[in-house]
Amino acid sequence: MEPLLFTSGKADPSQNVFIDVEVGDITTKYGATNSGSFSSMDTVEAQAIKAETNRFLEVPQGRHLGVFSTVILFVSRIMGSGIFAVPSVILLNTGGNKLIYFAIWIFSAMIAFAGLYLFLEFGSWIPKSGGRKNFLEHSFEKPRLLISVVFSCYSILTGYALTGSIVFGKYVLSAFGVADDSWSKYVSISFIILAVLIHGVSVRHGVFIQNALGGLKLLMIVLMCFAGLYTLIFYKATDQVAWELPITQIEQDSLLSVSSIATAFISAFFCFSGWDTVHTVTSEIKNPVKTLKVSGPLSLIICFVCYTMMNVAYLKVLTYEEIVNAGPLVGSVLFTKLFGPQIGGKFISFSIAISAASNILVVIYSVSRVNQEIFKEGYLPFSIHMSKNWPFDAPLPSISLCGIITIAWILILPKEGESFNYLVSMDGYGNQFFLLLVAVGLFVWRFKHKNETPQIHAPTFGVLAIITLSLYMLVAPFLADASLNRVGFLPPYQIMSLLVIFACFIFWFVKFFVLPKFFHYKLLPKITYLHDGLVVTEWVKKPFLY
Repeated sequence: MEPLLFTSGKADPSQNVFIDVEVGDITTKYGATNSGSFSSMDTVEAQAIKAETNRFLEVPQGRHLGVFSTVILFVSRIMGSGIFAVPSVILLNTGGNKLIYFAIWIFSAMIAFAGLYLFLEFGSWIPKSGGRKNFLEHSFEKPRLLISVVFSCYSILTGYALTGSIVFGKYVLSAFGVADDSWSKYVSISFIILAVLIHGVSVRHGVFIQNALGGLKLLMIVLMCFAGLYTLIFYKATDQVAWELPITQIEQDSLLSVSSIATAFISAFFCFSGWDTVHTVTSEIKNPVKTLKVSGPLSLIICFVCYTMMNVAYLKVLTYEEIVNAGPLVGSVLFTKLFGPQIGGKFISFSIAISAASNILVVIYSVSRVNQEIFKEGYLPFSIHMSKNWPFDAPLPSISLCGIITIAWILILPKEGESFNYLVSMDGYGNQFFLLLVAVGLFVWRFKHKNETPQIHAPTFGVLAIITLSLYMLVAPFLADASLNRVGFLPPYQIMSLLVIFACFIFWFVKFFVLPKFFHYKLLPKITYLHDGLVVTEWVKKPFLY
């Protein structure tokens, strides 16, 4: 079938124009367009395809993010709540062994850099908002729509800004000296609603506020580095702290095992997890390949230096018991011990809360763009309404969905202290599964385009390291006592992640395979140009012709 969507090239964006096309033709032509391969087409057809593809790559809000904004996005997403919350998880699961503890952090940074360049290469091939969603669906085209629908549904169900929200609520209460931790839920929910309104009313004002909080986060960077230097040069410990213990010592009755090392790595890697965030808004970045090539590595280097200084401070100032017992409030405990309850306990707690707030804004911003790209594909109910930039120039429906899911998880999670650790591990496990598929998908993509050269090339060794590590991370949690990986009434975190992925598979299997077979119809995409120029897809039933 001739791909009329591309060859027509004359659709009026001021009206709703509907064109039926075969999804296979879209994939073939779209993939060829992104790789720049037009050798098999005549000049007129090639120009028409390029013109129409550009409409898919562009978004109504335009390209407004430069190097500074993308660095802020990267740093704000990476340096959110993790470094102030998860060191207790990592130290506990490494048995208090400092050598393993720092090795986990260094290895996590190395894998983050490998993952960054994996995404930079894929992003240079497919410079379109959506991130790993685009990378997966262009690598695994069969079975038809399987990977697209499964990942899309999973992203919608897990598209939340939860960890930053939990930390924000806890640190705000800590700053005000409120002992009743149950109020932290309501503080978190209140800020989520505010963040949804900020980004949902105006893209320009939302990015401005996001950048302003990101600027304040630079103060946190200075404080982190200062804390590390201060403890190394001036601080004198009054008791036996983790820093002074033998480097190879393992605490008695520790949890150190193959599974615990995997849990520690997931937690440390979670602290670097924002390296893939900006690829979800590629369509809003000026000169995306060049901009991301500069801002991505720079941001990771900044974060790694800050994390190293903070970890030095943790181990130099706090005992093993203090770090483990502090849980998500370990950052507050550190600064309180360093600078007293007023400066350390209140001012620093406010600063960490601001850092978490910045993280929440960035996560909601990036998740909403992924949600919008997913709804533009039309797989889920009410897709056209959920993908709209409505009622202003921002995608409020997809932003609101992220807020609603985040609030729902806050209300569902049990009150037990391990809820935060469980959530970090569950989120990290699911992301590790899809990161494995992206890494494998890059080799698939390279094979399909072996005669072409990308603008950015990811080291093959780094991609193979991601594949090997991901396989280990997916298997290791099953080798331990399942009771250690669960909280309250919820199943072990690895089971929970796989159940969500399986539910997404069932949705694809029923909607796109079972029902069409049973009722003798075929689902075909119907392309719609909305009034603001946004291109969306509906899936309509076409009966089989016998």
